Amino acid sequence: MFDSERPQVYEEVYAGLVASLATADLKAPALSLGLAQQDGAARVPLLGRDYLVDQAGVRAADGGRTAFTHRIVLAYYLLHGGRGEPAGRFVPYRELPGGADFARNMALTVEGRLAASFSGRLPRLLTAALSLGGAQADTEARVDLAIAFTALPGLPLMITFNDADEDFPAEAKLFYDLTAPNFLDLECLAVLGLILVLELEAAGA
Repeated sequence: MFDSERPQVYEEVYAGLVASLATADLKAPALSLGLAQQDGAARVPLLGRDYLVDQAGVRAADGGRTAFTHRIVLAYYLLHGGRGEPAGRFVPYRELPGGADFARNMALTVEGRLAASFSGRLPRLLTAALSLGGAQADTEARVDLAIAFTALPGLPLMITFNDADEDFPAEAKLFYDLTAPNFLDLECLAVLGLILVLELEAAGA
């Protein structure tokens, strides 16, 4: 997973992706992903905010700052050019092919962070999630809150949350549609989960 203490490394990763974008035909993947076009760029919605991806790189459609995490994930999303429909079955990261190796890190840095950020703030989590385009979801699990998001076109995510009580601390879980690896590799999927948590924190501040 991306380490925010070494951003220069990931700027180099992004530079490599931009070099690939510069020589790629992005029209076909944009079409397969159902993306609109704007000024020759693919317009990609990511958790309530639109980004433009073209051969020059990734930028926010509103002209604002774009974090390197977002730029790398969006560049890879276009270059990979995934296709297909979601399976409608959500699984934890560890059940994705190869995900077991990174599941512990995900539990600490993504799910643990979400639980800590919104412990005792369940209504605020719901409000933040709705502002990012989330919708309350049905699940067989006994949880205080379940919310589904269309993180990227074709790539839904779901979080569940149990708030803290006198016996247990707050607990958050992140789930991916079974087809998520069709659109992003495992590292980018992990970072997409982190992006969701960061966006929820910002919306819930």
